[in-house]
Amino acid sequence: MQTEIAILIGAGLATVGWIYTARRARMLARKQHTINVILQTNFSERFLNSRSKIAPYLKKCECPDEIMNGENEELRAHFRDILNHYEFVSAGMRNGDFDERLLKDSEKSTYIALYKCCEPYIWSLRNNRNRMSIYEHLEWVHSRWETNKPNKFVRAIERVRDKPFYGKLDQERK
Repeated sequence: MQTEIAILIGAGLATVGWIYTARRARMLARKQHTINVILQTNFSERFLNSRSKIAPYLKKCECPDEIMNGENEELRAHFRDILNHYEFVSAGMRNGDFDERLLKDSEKSTYIALYKCCEPYIWSLRNNRNRMSIYEHLEWVHSRWETNKPNKFVRAIERVRDKPFYGKLDQERK
């Protein structure tokens, strides 16, 4: 009887070790992937050019009328490039592909300023195209980090799940 118990304990500990190692490897890969995206973005000439063109508007937290009414297509393209990048990263974070804590620590103010500045533009796009899903992930990040922060219980469950809540729980908290 003691041999069987020893075998079961050994198998259980080996399984726990394997689960921990696999989870840790996923976490480290997610962090590395997040760092790669941040660094590649900061070396992208197109991104840096677009960011420098819209920076004065972000500092004033103003959405220029010429992108709203389409008068300045070049400036509108710069805003679209930046918004699309941050929407992509937000979607990755929301789906657990990017590390939220790392992104929040490194780019929180940029996300918040970008969404606040571009909110009228985002809503005009949504209304004109009749698609409420345009930049929904960016809006989710803004809400999560600025206005509707998850409580400690939700955070603990997200830590176990290894990704943020998506959908129903988010809507229920609003």
